[in-house]
Amino acid sequence: MPGVETAVVAAGRAIAERAMREWLAVRAARRDRETQLKDLIQSGFRDRLAPRKFGNQLDGIAMAVETRLRDLVEQEYRDLDEAARAAVLLEVVEALRATDLSDRALFDADADPARLAARVLDTVAPPRLGADEDALYGVLLAECVACLVGMMQQLPQYLPRAQTESLARLSGLAEGVERVLARLPARTLEAPEGTRDDHAFEQHYLAFLSRTLDEIELFGVPMETYRPRTSLSVAYISLNVSTGQPRRTLERLAPASLTGRDESEPGSRRIESALTRRTLVRGEAGSGKSTLLRWLAVTAARRGFTGDLSSWNGCVPFMVKLRSHADGRLPAPSGLLDDVAQEVAGLMPRGWAERVLASGRGLLLVDGVDELRVRHRQAVRQWLGRLLAANPELRVVVTSRPAAADVRWLADDGFAAALLEPMTPQDLGEFIGQWHVAMHACPSLPCEPGELRTYERALLARLESTPHLRLLAATPLLAAMICALNLDRRTQLPRSRMGLYEAVLALLLERRDAERGIQDDIVLDPEQKIWILRDLAWRVVSMGRSELAKATALRRIEQRLTGMTRMPYQAADVLDYLLRRSGVIREPVPGRIDFAHKTVQEYLAAGQLVEDDDVEAAVERAHLDQWREVVVMAAGHATGRGRRDLLRGLLDRADEGGRHARRLRLLVASCLETLREIPVELRDRVESCLTKVIPPRSVDEARILAAAGEEILRRVPDDLSRFTENQAIHTVRMTGWINGEDALRKLTAWSADPRWAVGDAMVKVWPFFEPDRYAREVVAPLSTLPWITVTDTSHLPYLGHLNRMKGLKVESRVDSLEFLKNTPQLIDLELDELAGELTPVRHLAGLKRLWFQRSSMEPMDMTPITTLDKLHTVCAWCNQDDADLGFLDWIPRLYELALSLPEGDAWTGPLSRQTKLTWLSVRGAEQELSPSVFAGWQALKWLSLRRLRNIPACLDALADAGAPLTRLLLHDTDVTDLSFVAKLPLLTRLNLGPLNDLDRSPLEALPNLEVTILS
Repeated sequence: MPGVETAVVAAGRAIAERAMREWLAVRAARRDRETQLKDLIQSGFRDRLAPRKFGNQLDGIAMAVETRLRDLVEQEYRDLDEAARAAVLLEVVEALRATDLSDRALFDADADPARLAARVLDTVAPPRLGADEDALYGVLLAECVACLVGMMQQLPQYLPRAQTESLARLSGLAEGVERVLARLPARTLEAPEGTRDDHAFEQHYLAFLSRTLDEIELFGVPMETYRPRTSLSVAYISLNVSTGQPRRTLERLAPASLTGRDESEPGSRRIESALTRRTLVRGEAGSGKSTLLRWLAVTAARRGFTGDLSSWNGCVPFMVKLRSHADGRLPAPSGLLDDVAQEVAGLMPRGWAERVLASGRGLLLVDGVDELRVRHRQAVRQWLGRLLAANPELRVVVTSRPAAADVRWLADDGFAAALLEPMTPQDLGEFIGQWHVAMHACPSLPCEPGELRTYERALLARLESTPHLRLLAATPLLAAMICALNLDRRTQLPRSRMGLYEAVLALLLERRDAERGIQDDIVLDPEQKIWILRDLAWRVVSMGRSELAKATALRRIEQRLTGMTRMPYQAADVLDYLLRRSGVIREPVPGRIDFAHKTVQEYLAAGQLVEDDDVEAAVERAHLDQWREVVVMAAGHATGRGRRDLLRGLLDRADEGGRHARRLRLLVASCLETLREIPVELRDRVESCLTKVIPPRSVDEARILAAAGEEILRRVPDDLSRFTENQAIHTVRMTGWINGEDALRKLTAWSADPRWAVGDAMVKVWPFFEPDRYAREVVAPLSTLPWITVTDTSHLPYLGHLNRMKGLKVESRVDSLEFLKNTPQLIDLELDELAGELTPVRHLAGLKRLWFQRSSMEPMDMTPITTLDKLHTVCAWCNQDDADLGFLDWIPRLYELALSLPEGDAWTGPLSRQTKLTWLSVRGAEQELSPSVFAGWQALKWLSLRRLRNIPACLDALADAGAPLTRLLLHDTDVTDLSFVAKLPLLTRLNLGPLNDLDRSPLEALPNLEVTILS
């Protein structure tokens, strides 16, 4: 095998040379591997004999390697011919020469021959001589590498190099360990696992609260078509609070509009301004306590506080529902997430809650002290005391019904007390609007989102017409219940209030606590509760009072319990339970009991009256205001003979005449709301009674009749000409409040009435109907249309239907005048509050009069009105310090002008050039008015000046110019002498004010002058 033999010798020689080269080289760099071995020998030995000895040793090593390789070549792959094996050996030799087999490569492979051979095979391409040849190539190369590694490990410099490598690796390991330790969190008593993950978890937790708490669902009210779920952040409205005891039971609400002025109680304020670092919020059932806490949690999570609570941004909320701790075991800081965020509590870093509380950023929201059993409430106070002792900067808001916690309950721990008040009419109107806006996102909405506004209008109309319903909706819970029922029943709330009161009592007495899982030591059936409450209500009404002594209530309950079955409780325990959980009665002041909702009291009392078969008492007292609602609901409770006796008694008393006759007839009409049927023998008498109360004579009568609904409406004629103007107006109002298709048909029929006041009344009930249809069918055909007043800006887009409209007044804030492009026929425009730009007035080519107010200090561009050739009257009450009056020169036919003067005197020139004015009203800010302004004014007949100086000189200038002034109003000016009147002989009316000890004798010279002194 001369070919193979030669190749084996070459391979052995190559391996031996590589080993020797490593021995001779201090470090085998690339240039060392490429240097000829003889040159390395000559440079490595100074003795001449040493190189010859080294050569002999090299030959011996090469022969040992040759022997090992020869055996391997002869045993492996015998099917290959000699030439093929020789070729493989030569490829192995070339690979050994080309490959990095230095000590660095050896140490990188951890001195493992197999790992080093694998790396060599990966870096050197196979010879591709054939499958068997390449396989033999891999075996031989691995063997050669193993031989080389074995020899290198025997070299004298291997051990020192291996030790150096080990030290380097240990040094690198130490550095790596240091880096790992540097990244480990610092451990302290407060942060046993560090604080590295605190921020990430806090953001995750806040995002979770923001999503999950921003939804409220009305529990306890059975719905047929949907689940009433709304967005809390959208539906929430701020409520009023006071700091004292609960107010006495609400009496009849004044007939204020739901969109009118807020009539809050004196001394009350919005809840956001009443919250302190520690606050106990008290409120009756359904007053919005839990909703308030959820809103605080969501707003804190979103850093969305403004105004008085802006300093609360950055707080982390923790909400604890005490009803979830019915056993009295209250959570440690680490358990504060369990009630509302249990799903993410497992991710909380150890000690995170404690660190947040200690930092002063915690906001603890504790809901429902009244929802715990009495014996556990002291534990709440102790638990709060310990938390505050450990975390004195913690913000805390606690809620409870008044019966469970009086104003002093947490006073020792520094808590201020605030009492949630019933909603005002304005609050109720805002709540209804926000509720319907929030329902747009309800996933099971029973109508198209665009139809919600129609449902809202129908409900507002119903509430306007039924004060008892508005009184019932004095809390957010009951208002939401009415909104939800109105939507569920397609605006068809039962005209009879009986069904509503049944739903209210079911909600308050049973369903709400049951669905929220609230437990109590006292367990009563709903029928038992109503049985007891009826007797208390009847006692209050029959005595003509608004409340009972607690001792009297206790005696009544004791008497009631003696005849009841399945009653294992004492009267005191039952009374205490009803005060705590019923939501129907309460203790406004210690020792006195009243009903939280007067209408519910009347409903219960009427039930007891009928139960006792005592309708005569109702008939005898029916003319009294405090008995009116009891009689109406007694008509709904009564059946058979009781119903006949009640109606007959009322009709008999009305037919007797006297000063109460009309009141009693109106009461009969009101009973139509609750009556299931009119007895056959009384139908003619009832019909005759109704004809005597239609039409209504006042707003109150219109509301009373509207509550009876369609029963009244079908008796109203299609022509109002027989009614006086006042009667027609009240009939229109009544019909608008009744609402519905029949009401719309009536109003459409009346649109031809020629009386302006009647047409204006029909425009005013527009908010209670679908705006587009009402505009087309009722407002557009009005014979009095040329001028209308709009109070609801949502109607502005529909004014395009009113082609005959010439004058428009908008009595609310207008953000945009874009609607004017649909009303080019307007000649008169009046805007109570303009927030937008004037540019769209360019669409009104025929505009003659423009009147507007603007409270914003932003500059107003007045140039758009300079293009209106027919404009002759401009009233612009703008609060602008730098307003430019130059636009006045570009209005060619300006005869009447009213404006607020800006600061400085740049306005003097433009104003002085308006010599054609016949009417001028100017309001200043203590500026001095130059007489030169009025030089040459010969047409001015009407002048009003407010908060201006140098007025006597200006009046002299007008007199000198010959101005035919007939009316003059001076208010808050520097006039100290009335002698100027002698220079104005045409003056017929003079308004002055205020005056302090002015000599009025000059006025005597003008006996025909009408003088009014303003305060």
